Amino acid sequence: MWTADSGRAPRAQFGPDLRLAAASAVGAFVAALVVLLSNDPQQEILATTAAIVLAGYAAADLYFWPRLSVTGEGLTLRTPTVRATVAWADDPIVRVDGRRHLGLTSHTLEIDAGELLVVLGRHGLGADPAEVLGLVESFRPRDRPRDRHPDPPRDQD
Repeated sequence: MWTADSGRAPRAQFGPDLRLAAASAVGAFVAALVVLLSNDPQQEILATTAAIVLAGYAAADLYFWPRLSVTGEGLTLRTPTVRATVAWADDPIVRVDGRRHLGLTSHTLEIDAGELLVVLGRHGLGADPAEVLGLVESFRPRDRPRDRHPDPPRDQD
């Protein structure tokens, strides 16, 4: 998602799809209704568990949005375990990593800034990690190398 105001520098923001967060919230509400209307203890336990899990997903997706913000100054990360700002001057390595397991290939965006390593998947970014990489690199200042350590995506069995 691109955002640009007339008085602000352009930036790109990536986070979970808010439609999925809304669907999780609706699912939590429906599960809570099942708990209230049910007379079966097993059904109540199952619905309570579903309501708590779905509400947790919805809350995390809303609270930690956007997970990644990119400006000409650097990267801002907000995940459940990391809150950090990485300047382009710190020369972060940003790359896409592909893994193959059980016939399925998954791609993640890795941001390596020395002691900080953040891995974001498609759900956390709300977009394909390869597309996000292209946009992130477009914000990197021209006087900085694009990637000192190129690692092509690799497939592993």
